[in-house]
Amino acid sequence: MDKEKIKRFLNGLSSKEEELEIAKWLEENNSNKEINTIFENSWEESGNTIHADTSKKHLWEKIDQKTGNKTNVKKGQRKFSFLKSAAVWLLLAGFLVLSAKVVWENNKEEGEQVVLTEWVEKSVPSGEKLLLTLPDKSKVLVNSNSKIKFPTSFEKNSREVYLEGEAFFEVKKDSDRPFFVFSGELTTEVLGTSFNINSRLERTKIALLEGKVKVKNGTEEAFLSPGEMVDDGFNGSGKLEVTSFIYAKEMGWKDGQIKFRKKPLKAILQQLEDWYGVKFEHEKNINLDRTVTGTFQNDNLDNLLSGLGFTMNFNHTIDNKYVKLNSN
Repeated sequence: MDKEKIKRFLNGLSSKEEELEIAKWLEENNSNKEINTIFENSWEESGNTIHADTSKKHLWEKIDQKTGNKTNVKKGQRKFSFLKSAAVWLLLAGFLVLSAKVVWENNKEEGEQVVLTEWVEKSVPSGEKLLLTLPDKSKVLVNSNSKIKFPTSFEKNSREVYLEGEAFFEVKKDSDRPFFVFSGELTTEVLGTSFNINSRLERTKIALLEGKVKVKNGTEEAFLSPGEMVDDGFNGSGKLEVTSFIYAKEMGWKDGQIKFRKKPLKAILQQLEDWYGVKFEHEKNINLDRTVTGTFQNDNLDNLLSGLGFTMNFNHTIDNKYVKLNSN
């Protein structure tokens, strides 16, 4: 099982398909061995130790709670190596969802330290955009109908962000702390660069403007140079295909630009619903499969639809957040 999928699962960010996949995997006989190997490797890399049995018990209960205690191993038979590595994996994975959670259980008699991590989650509704400054001073512009999640302070060895939807990142350089973005099935790793991620409808596209990034999908990796993009849904293959990209098409949204390139009207209306925060209705005889090519710069919806309607032979009426298309 891919470590990144387990990581998303522990953070509560798995897709329904991934949750079913992990649930099925946990019932397999070799899952315990795989978990132990992953946790043990994380433990050795961290160089930490656990001192109190109460902490180990508390952390194991956390794992049982998250996984539904699907393993057949009895608690009395669990090895200390598994316990200690599991605890570190929870710490590394950020198993502190919705609010601050205690990673190391406080035990005053033994002088243990309490470590708290708080997560910030921002959802951007249709028709809006949100500019954020992350704890390391990196900048993120989050597009409409998107969600981003990040800690109030990054770890000493890495910076991790979770994205659903689309965002443009300007990452502050820090050679000691790589920056990871988890989006869909892909993980993007950078040190300092500018790039765009669009993760919607089980398809993720990553376009690089400056710097260099590594994109990972399970064991498959791809390295991008400026002007290149990777698309895990290219030709429906599910593979990481590296191609060049048109700036206006992939990143124009952040500059207030909408670009259509041989795009069917149906897809255009879906994009406009996100962009302007409206809902479309249309007469049945309007051809939604007809394609359009065009660019609109910081235009209001009324003007944009007037231009589209002239080309595609329809008129429109706007009533607050509802738009009706009628054939001419």
